Amino acid sequence: MMNEKKDYKIKKILLAAGESKRFGNKNKLTEIINGKPIISHILDTLFEIFDPSEMIVIVGYEHKIIKNLIFNKDIKILENLDYRKGIGTSIALGVNNLDTDIDGVMIIPADMPYINSMDLINLEKKFMELNCVKVVMPEHNSIIGNPVILPRNYFNTLKSLKNDFGARSLIKKKDVITFKTGFGTIFDIDTKDELAKPKTNF
Repeated sequence: MMNEKKDYKIKKILLAAGESKRFGNKNKLTEIINGKPIISHILDTLFEIFDPSEMIVIVGYEHKIIKNLIFNKDIKILENLDYRKGIGTSIALGVNNLDTDIDGVMIIPADMPYINSMDLINLEKKFMELNCVKVVMPEHNSIIGNPVILPRNYFNTLKSLKNDFGARSLIKKKDVITFKTGFGTIFDIDTKDELAKPKTNF
């Protein structure tokens, strides 16, 4: 029988602490695409569909610059002092700061400006339909993308992440459900060359 619980709480953790080493001498999240910084694209999409109270932004590298690009002051911002050690430290920081009543966490890289709101809504809806007990991953053309939503039984393991090991290194295949999404869930920007790629798939 399906669980009758209605008020599931899914926290969104936006990862914006990285050094952008492959991008060159500039923080890629501040690079302008279509008139606004890369990080502003995903933030605007999140604000369009989610309440700021549902979000945590993890900053680190050039944290003051990134904070200044987050205009909504109701969003929780955490500074990762260990950001140089890798993405695992950012995920651990976010999960360690979750309230005790959170049922799942959506982990979102900030360098994916073309994720659309409907994909995020559908991923969260799927997670809730499964009673928040499965790992839900987006899939486009047989490629697994981001963001990933993980249930609370993964929280303790996520809290212990270190260095450059992300959440996927911990996920058990039997726990995974994939969901068809758009191209934006598999397109991230790591290099300047990727800025120039045609966006015909969006």
